[in-house]
Amino acid sequence: MIRKYLLQQYPYEENKWKIILPISIFILFFMPVFQPFGLSEFQSHDKLLILAGYGLVTFIILMIDMILIPVVFPKVYTEEKWTVFKEMLNFLLILFTIGLGNLVYSHFYIGFRLTFQNILIFQLFTVAIGIIPVIAIVMIKQSYLNRKNAVSAGMITSGLHPRPDVETQFSALKIFSEGGKEELEILFDDLVFIKSEGNYISTGYIKKGKMVRTLIRNTMKYAEDLIAPIPAAYKCHRSWIVNLDKIEKVSGNSQGLKLTLAGFEEPVPVARNLASDFKRVMGERQATY
Repeated sequence: MIRKYLLQQYPYEENKWKIILPISIFILFFMPVFQPFGLSEFQSHDKLLILAGYGLVTFIILMIDMILIPVVFPKVYTEEKWTVFKEMLNFLLILFTIGLGNLVYSHFYIGFRLTFQNILIFQLFTVAIGIIPVIAIVMIKQSYLNRKNAVSAGMITSGLHPRPDVETQFSALKIFSEGGKEELEILFDDLVFIKSEGNYISTGYIKKGKMVRTLIRNTMKYAEDLIAPIPAAYKCHRSWIVNLDKIEKVSGNSQGLKLTLAGFEEPVPVARNLASDFKRVMGERQATY
């Protein structure tokens, strides 16, 4: 059960400043006030300024841990692969590097010796201060988001019904390649999704009752402009445009809402910043059925 819980998906925080700034400011004031690690015995005319410097050290380390390292190793820090275990481990590694950085800072400005004992003391204090809040926050956030998104997904799914046939001026959809050498013409009613695939867009549509995918060299911006006038086409994620009439089910977990489309097994994500707008759009469409 523990392993299953730790492997559950967890939202990867893309706005790193929501973490970097509060923690840095907390350390900035925590160190001069509580003076842990025996710092109360340290005497200097610039003592408060030196102790406040731990906040700057924390800020620099967090910038490295949360901004630089994910840029260097982008495949590790992806939403699709992020789990509860990775979130906890990531924060424990951050705590470890903060403790190590604080010790090095103490060595240069306060005279702490870089011994195994001091390294152990700094790490124990740092982890002791942070481990319980980290685990508690992750577990509470996981539970809250799971419930919230599951309820939202259930409400949307319960309102899904076959849309009545209506005449539309957007019956035909022509997708051209950048050079105009390739062309895909389909009925919009057959379109299931358009997905960004690097320098290409992949179009999924129903042909003779089966899902077909066609890859054409063009940009997502082109596809977005192409479907802009069509009410049933919705860009739910930076990499996905879906036909709202092809949604068969909406599910939800801590990472957000996922769409199950007709004839397509891969779950399609709804970007977290678009969740409210997506629910609004679906509610308005269901009200017109």
